[in-house]
Amino acid sequence: MSIRAGYGFDPTTAVEIERSRVRDRASGDKGQALELEFKHLFNRIGRDGWGWGVNMAVGTATVDDVGWRSQYVSIKLPYTVSLRGGEALLHINAGLQKQRGERREWVTSTAFEHKVGSRTKLFIELGREDRSTLLHGGVRHWLKRDKIAVDFSVQQLRSTEGSDRGVVIGLGWYDL
Repeated sequence: MSIRAGYGFDPTTAVEIERSRVRDRASGDKGQALELEFKHLFNRIGRDGWGWGVNMAVGTATVDDVGWRSQYVSIKLPYTVSLRGGEALLHINAGLQKQRGERREWVTSTAFEHKVGSRTKLFIELGREDRSTLLHGGVRHWLKRDKIAVDFSVQQLRSTEGSDRGVVIGLGWYDL
């Protein structure tokens, strides 16, 4: 379960904060995470049909209520192309991430989203972080257009340690 809130300073600059709770049914482990993210586009996708920018994030987490610890910092360069007359978007991201106690690693992802109604989008994402691959897909429905959204999705993470699957339910408030 995650809750995300964001504020847009202008059409190209925003900050978002996300709080997540995770529970592994098999092991009984529980955890929480908090992420602060800054996003800036150097041009406008709606006007130009494409956009690129910078995304910087810092995250912290706790597992089984054992104190909050800094977990990672990342910087990514996103590139987005508007398709089908603005009904769909293709996102490509590349960057670096540094997790606590580990070496820097390259992170990449490709995502596609498409409108299926006036307030609903389907999305799918394939991401790679070092030796882990994430496949994530679902639906986002805007309860209030471009302000409040609810997400339902499924994901699968494959790494050298094995494979995990899960369901993600998210609630987001944007442009507070």
